[in-house]
Amino acid sequence: MPNPSITIRRAETSDLKEIHQIEVECFYEDAFSQSQMKEIIKDPGFIFLVAIMNENIVGFIIGGLENFRDKTVGHIYSIDVKPEYRNRGIGSLLLESMENLLVEEGVKECYLEVRVDNMAARNLYFKHEYRFFELLSNYYGAGKDGIRLIKKLSVKE
Repeated sequence: MPNPSITIRRAETSDLKEIHQIEVECFYEDAFSQSQMKEIIKDPGFIFLVAIMNENIVGFIIGGLENFRDKTVGHIYSIDVKPEYRNRGIGSLLLESMENLLVEEGVKECYLEVRVDNMAARNLYFKHEYRFFELLSNYYGAGKDGIRLIKKLSVKE
């Protein structure tokens, strides 16, 4: 059930410092740099959304459109929620908001990658009907395997 006190909107460059702090807190050495995130926010090829609660950014999601297996699909690159705000439906709300925007673009399928050992993220994606597509050996570095998950999106009539 969505939390009415959470607002989802597109990220702006003025959000960059707050967003990057969350990225570093969630992904440490694997985090995007602040300059990479600035380029992503400015690039119209990406969809960058933030979750706001009590006037603070508490999470974000980065996605976009790309070609995969000879069709245009959605790709979720990153989803981060501040640790103290997890298990409140924020990740689900961000994911659903991204999927809705992808459907508006006519996309029928979305995929993402996740570390094999990131059970919290995997459980979120499985809850949202993402399914195993392939194992990605050493995807996150030596000995850090990933898996690619895929979901068929329902196009609204």
